Amino acid sequence: MNKTLLPIILLAVLPLSCTGFLDPLPNGSYNSTNYQDYPKLIAGYIDKAYELLPNSYLSDEFIGMDAASDDAIFREETAQMHQLSRGITLISNYPLSSCWERDYKALYYVNLFLEDGTGIRQHYKVDTMRDSVLRRTLQGDAYGLRAWYHFDLLRKFSGTGTDGRLLGISPMLAPTTYENEGIRTYTRQTFDESVATILQDCDSAIVYLPVANRDFLMDEGSPDDILGSVRYKRLDRASIHALKALVYLMWASPAFNPENKSDRWEKAAQEAFRVMEYKMTKENVPGGFDPRSAVPWTDPNAPEALWASNTTKNGAFEQAFYPAGFNGTAKYGPTQELADAFPMANGYPIADPRSGYDPARPYEGRDPRFYTTFFHHGASVKRNGTGAAMYTFDMQKGGKDAAGGVSTSPTNYYIRKYVYLGWNGYDNTVNTAPHCIFFLRWTEMVLAFAEAANRVAGPLDDRFGMSAHDAVAMLRRRPVAAGMGSIGAAGEDAYLEECSASAQAFEALVRNEWRLETCFEGQRLYHLFRWGENNALNAPLHRPVFEDGETPGTEVVTQRAYPALSLPIPATEMRKTHGMVQNKGWETWK
Repeated sequence: MNKTLLPIILLAVLPLSCTGFLDPLPNGSYNSTNYQDYPKLIAGYIDKAYELLPNSYLSDEFIGMDAASDDAIFREETAQMHQLSRGITLISNYPLSSCWERDYKALYYVNLFLEDGTGIRQHYKVDTMRDSVLRRTLQGDAYGLRAWYHFDLLRKFSGTGTDGRLLGISPMLAPTTYENEGIRTYTRQTFDESVATILQDCDSAIVYLPVANRDFLMDEGSPDDILGSVRYKRLDRASIHALKALVYLMWASPAFNPENKSDRWEKAAQEAFRVMEYKMTKENVPGGFDPRSAVPWTDPNAPEALWASNTTKNGAFEQAFYPAGFNGTAKYGPTQELADAFPMANGYPIADPRSGYDPARPYEGRDPRFYTTFFHHGASVKRNGTGAAMYTFDMQKGGKDAAGGVSTSPTNYYIRKYVYLGWNGYDNTVNTAPHCIFFLRWTEMVLAFAEAANRVAGPLDDRFGMSAHDAVAMLRRRPVAAGMGSIGAAGEDAYLEECSASAQAFEALVRNEWRLETCFEGQRLYHLFRWGENNALNAPLHRPVFEDGETPGTEVVTQRAYPALSLPIPATEMRKTHGMVQNKGWETWK
């Protein structure tokens, strides 16, 4: 088969796409012209594309992205994403280059399966019915993965080009190889065209995928070795609709929707609510789904997840977040700005006189989410949340956990989110818990719906099946952990009601809820970019300072210096291609 020579893939992918996986078996029985005759090999392309997905938030594209935003800071100033955020050019060490290469590598595998109907024409099983089911699910996987990897590229690398156009990416819609290493022509689609490409693949995936990967939702007689829980951690229709919601939300956002076209907001609201309604239908979730249930970060099978990665089980999170007193390295520190974004337990922002916030006792009476996100000065760690404290943080000047020490946070806050409280690096037997990435989850759908529905109909209109107000109320009123309360006494949330009188005030509230609910998940930069919030992006970032008997003060730790509300195309790709347009503000990356 002759592979199409499209001018869209990067030269960096060439060694991965021309050799390796197409090397013949020991008997030399297949090669690049007859590989279609080997069904297991072809089905393996989909397996490979899934295997390329990341499986931990501990990487530059997740926690590292947040540590390059206004939510957190790297302890090591030499960290590549930290330097990028400070305006230091990393032409040869750009950490997101690997994401670019990985995404296009995965797209190459997927397109080998899809090209000319290669994958769906194969016969994988002797039994006709089972073979048909497998062919369809693999076809759905291929379209869904192609949509996902294109979306990942879009949110990382789209932006206004140096030519003034709003640009997306160049989609890879066929397997691409090169016969030489000369300069290639590379043309980025407009942002609108890239969105259309992704949505088309989403719609194609929905045609082939099962509603959900759950045994009890299968039709009677369905093969349980192909459908159901055996497909868990693969895409299904529910997760594809969730992906569509995020694509529409990005497309509707101010940075990518200068004319504020309402149909984009409407589509985002519809797709997000479709997923919410699916989850809230008791028959679709084992034991039913409580929309106000806490998020169990160490449970990869949690109902919160719409699509999860493979799991890891080690102490990597705890070691990266804890200080030396736990045998940790404290690689990241949450900012004072993020801490201040959390309201008080009554729901009012700390700057509001009605909140009851006392600067002399800043950690008393806060939103319960505050305590499951940070370890603050004076906070205790109780093993598994119960019993006697096994550690108490001391961030006072000269304290064992204060900024500037060995393996201490640069901000005098430590990350608690994701941490398994049964872990201690100095235990004789160190206990660990499973972790994974929730690529798509319930909370995102609630916030996407609230943001979009508010734009179309305001906070209180329920034309989509629920009001934006009621959606946010579910999040603000849910307990964040066993035994912990939620915002407001007896379910009252006066501040939410106050914000619901104005679409503008409500949107500000939703934006803050995005920040609180998804911090350290690598989303903050994407949201700042799509909202066009340059002031927040490049504001000075602070930490608290503690002195004996004094009200805590703050001091500047660092300041971002992003030249634009976008990230750069890797400079290595700029040099290898002809006609590629860089994002505005990153002109020196060439």
